[in-house]
Amino acid sequence: MSRIKILIYIFVCLVPICTYAQDISNFTQFFINPYSINPSYAGIEGRSALSLVYKRQWMDIEGGPAIANLTLHAPTPIGLNYGLSFTNDTRGILSTSAASLTIGYTLTIDKHKFIRFAASGGVAYNGIDIEEFEDTTDPALMNILDKNASLIGNAGISFHLNTVHFGASLPNIFSPAYVSEDAFTVKEVKPFQSVIAHASNRFYFNKDKHVFEPYLIYRINQDLPSQIEAAAVLHLNHVVWFGGSYKQDFGISALGGVKVQNFFLIGGSYSLKNTGANELNSPSFEVQLSYIFGAKKKNIPVYSFVNTVKEKEKPIKKSASQQLAEKRKAEEEKKKQEAAALAKKKEEEAKLQAELEKKQVKEPVKAPVVVAVTPKENPPVTPPAKHDGGPRLKSEVLAIDMPTQQPYDTAHHEEQARISRLTEHAADPDEHHGAATDAHPNAERHEFVKKGSHQEELEVADYVIAGVFKSDANATHFAEGLKKLGFTADSGHLTEKNLWYVYIAQASDINQARAERDKYRKMKIFRDAWLLTVFH
Repeated sequence: MSRIKILIYIFVCLVPICTYAQDISNFTQFFINPYSINPSYAGIEGRSALSLVYKRQWMDIEGGPAIANLTLHAPTPIGLNYGLSFTNDTRGILSTSAASLTIGYTLTIDKHKFIRFAASGGVAYNGIDIEEFEDTTDPALMNILDKNASLIGNAGISFHLNTVHFGASLPNIFSPAYVSEDAFTVKEVKPFQSVIAHASNRFYFNKDKHVFEPYLIYRINQDLPSQIEAAAVLHLNHVVWFGGSYKQDFGISALGGVKVQNFFLIGGSYSLKNTGANELNSPSFEVQLSYIFGAKKKNIPVYSFVNTVKEKEKPIKKSASQQLAEKRKAEEEKKKQEAAALAKKKEEEAKLQAELEKKQVKEPVKAPVVVAVTPKENPPVTPPAKHDGGPRLKSEVLAIDMPTQQPYDTAHHEEQARISRLTEHAADPDEHHGAATDAHPNAERHEFVKKGSHQEELEVADYVIAGVFKSDANATHFAEGLKKLGFTADSGHLTEKNLWYVYIAQASDINQARAERDKYRKMKIFRDAWLLTVFH
């Protein structure tokens, strides 16, 4: 075969390159390993990532273009990223092998906002398979075929804002040298001869179990028409994915694959015959494997197609000094609030006392009439069980806390008379007496007591008191009896008075406590209910 025929064959093989190059930036499943279209994605998985892809174009045409690419990229703890790429591209008798090294950096704004940029450099070797040709001993031709190498390089930048990702890359910093008589060639430095702009977004739905992810790529080449490519992928349960894509002048493709344990992926694509200016009645296919491994680097932002599961937000662990400072601040704030509340209560009490004194001047208050109620039947008096600091005893019947031989004193009579109300009003506990609330002698009783250190001390609050007892057992008996009658009741101790108080309402606001007191005083069983304020 003559030199002219061989050169014509070579030219025919180069036609695909002269339209849209069969390079690693033109893979249909670029989204699985975005490092293939933009070097700034090196280390984007947060750990080491290994990808292998093979594409066969125009399967029905003998000698149709085929390309294989192997990449390995990973991050470092200091923000630097690196990557390695090895490619073999065959088009008929023409074959190109290339290897490149990528160095990049991640600028982290916060966990979900970061900027990445990187640049790659390497070498490519072009060769022609001339075994099927005869009489190819021409020295000039052999020099062209045996000595052809050139520099290759690319660069890129990408922006990542939560689920939105976009960027741009320069896939060919140096103009490609396909055949040359020189041993090592840099044909021309033209970084902006071709530009790739890309963008994508992830939409999580159904409690983040599924993901819909659309992609858009726009390729610009000074010597060729611009090209737009769109793809959309649906991830189901982060295990199965499928979708489709459209590349201008090259037709449509079906996409799909599976993931194993969020670290291994196998995907494939099948492209229908080309349409438009490059129409060829022959399909293409592509197979891609991706594997991520190693420990995830701490504080490294991640964007991964293999593992699309959202990371759970971990609570920020605070140091001991920070926790102590926050605790002190909270205590100081609590003290300020309590002091302000106490001052307000004292002010309200002073106003109330002034109003009462003013009223007493105009109309003297009659002395309270104390009616002694003799119990119908005195229960046997036995010493109460010793309180061991645990939960208060809730027995059905509790004895009055007094020795048998001790005579009844005034306090005892008052306590027993109060307990006897449980029996007197059992038939109609919430019976109203019908009198006005201000007709009761204890209507305006309001005591202020400082909280002590007893194990069952009443908390700081405003209370509506139904009874006061010297004995814990009697107080508990009275409270339990009120509960059986359908009321809300409990008891507690005050160290300053050394007494037990049974309360039927508790509030953090004095006005609310007054309203509760007025409501209960309408009932005969609580005709002398009064207010108690416990403060620090």
